[in-house]
Amino acid sequence: MIALSPIFVLSFAIIVLLIALFYFKIGTKLCTILTVLALSCALLCSSIIGYKISFNTQAITDISNDNMQLSVAPPAPAQDQQPSSEETIAVDADSTEDANQPSDNGENSSTEESDANQTNTNETNTNETNTNENSDVNSNGNSNQNANDVANQDNTQQSTQNNTQESTQENIQDSNNAAQATSTQEQSAADDSDDGWKARQITALFTCDGYGLLYSSLILIVAIVVACLAYRWFIHEKIHHGVFYVILLFMALGGVTLVYASHLIAFFIGIELLSIPFVGLIGYQYSQTHSLEAAVKYMILSSIASAFLIMGIAFYYATTGELTFSGLSYQLSTMSYPSTLLLMGVCLMLVGIGFKLSLVPFQLWLPDVYQGAPTVVALLLSTVGKVAVFCAIARLFLLAPIVNNETIRIILVCMAFCSILWGNLFALMQTSLKRLLAYSSIAHFGYLLVALIAVQYQVLALETIGVYLIGYILANICVLGVISLESHSDELQDHENEIDLSGLFWRRPILALAMGVGLLSLAGVPLTAGFIGRFLLLMLGVTAELWWLNAAIVLGSTLGLYFYARLIINLYIRPVGRDDLNSSQNVSKSTWRDIKFSELFIVLSALLTIICGVYPKWMFNLVSMAQYLTT
Repeated sequence: MIALSPIFVLSFAIIVLLIALFYFKIGTKLCTILTVLALSCALLCSSIIGYKISFNTQAITDISNDNMQLSVAPPAPAQDQQPSSEETIAVDADSTEDANQPSDNGENSSTEESDANQTNTNETNTNETNTNENSDVNSNGNSNQNANDVANQDNTQQSTQNNTQESTQENIQDSNNAAQATSTQEQSAADDSDDGWKARQITALFTCDGYGLLYSSLILIVAIVVACLAYRWFIHEKIHHGVFYVILLFMALGGVTLVYASHLIAFFIGIELLSIPFVGLIGYQYSQTHSLEAAVKYMILSSIASAFLIMGIAFYYATTGELTFSGLSYQLSTMSYPSTLLLMGVCLMLVGIGFKLSLVPFQLWLPDVYQGAPTVVALLLSTVGKVAVFCAIARLFLLAPIVNNETIRIILVCMAFCSILWGNLFALMQTSLKRLLAYSSIAHFGYLLVALIAVQYQVLALETIGVYLIGYILANICVLGVISLESHSDELQDHENEIDLSGLFWRRPILALAMGVGLLSLAGVPLTAGFIGRFLLLMLGVTAELWWLNAAIVLGSTLGLYFYARLIINLYIRPVGRDDLNSSQNVSKSTWRDIKFSELFIVLSALLTIICGVYPKWMFNLVSMAQYLTT
């Protein structure tokens, strides 16, 4: 159960935080420290397990590639497995030799006795000739007696030698058997230790592989950033907000559970464990404008999505009697013509997933939810809330040939095309930055839907999804993190309008630069991580001959470049008012001031965005190591 250690760590942290909160009445600062420590421990466990599993899986894939070649030399696994089989045969041979050994010893002793008898007869013959020559009866008898004594002595010596040989052979065989038994035990122990660090299915509900551990690590990183930003957001209030961090841990637990899921029941539990805490997080600061409205709207959307999802799972189970992802793969691959009930179940599941990912036409009220939620919660919604669901769906699509059905393929193409155009067109008309990012998230997951449609090219699709999601998460941390640092919980609403962020460079230049890098990455400008992900999507669309979706990506990127560039220019507009002029004169002081812990995450995200855009090889290596389990 080492593979499930991130889930265990988060569960234990929730219990500890609840006890510390309700019995010891700890404050917001201690709650933040405990939450960050728990998330860091879970992240450390996930990283170590992911490295071990990816290292072993990489060795296995190298061996399998060698096996695909028609070479004369035997492959490495056969050589590794040969000694174990030889040892097993050797143990069986030793047992048969032990059973047949007495008969062999008897044969040897009989032949030796016959040789002794022949020597005795020869000696008696010589003695008889001597007696005939000397004609002495007494000497003849004495010589015969002496010869018999010598023969008896020879027989006793030979019998003792045979006994000593038998005892030495038995000792050697016992030592060989003991050595072989210890070697087999050591090999079995080594195999068990190696199997503990290999990708495998944990019961029927969860799968531990490099793919799930990579995205669970990303989810935990975002949760750590949100915990630090939330403390800065609550810093002006004297009220303790420990419940916020308990809900945050529940949300992180739901995201990790969802990424681990390989069963439709675990998938549904993970979605509910992820969605229900979001209702509490969105409406947590209910004194702000539109907060309760956003919480109610999200609860309605979440309940509708869960209803469609559970109905689709019921139809699928009624048709196949299976609930595992691999079972769905088997049913869809073996059916010559899928039944209508099965297609209906899959379509209902896609409706529920469309609500969770806010794809067109299921994007209703999403901008209202983003606008009413606190900025740190909007960061969770745009990253963890969608990345966890998308990764679980990507695992399902990678294992099961859902896209091979022409009806489902057409539905997904229409959803992706409409989401790209709808999100970018409506983002042009927004002045609220959080509403703009809500429509932008619709467009970005429309882009990612192209990778799921072209999923038959599995390696390229998997790498494209990983690279795009990493760039998307880093860019959202840069943009929404800056808005969160500019806002506080005791205000009626966050500083999310364009006029609030106008001239940010002259007040906080480092944050303005980081936010500009994040906006450029979302627009897909070269030398950023967003450009690498957009380029891979276009290459994947060309490979799969999805020309309409490629045209939508190009058009959506052009529209997105316009409104993202408008926001970037707004950050560097020189202030006009007297107060703004005074603040601009003090820009040198704010430039060299110490960067706090929460601001450090934003600066690091901006630097990683540029590094991934300039040198993306390490990101490719990271994503290629995170292979998913096929069985």
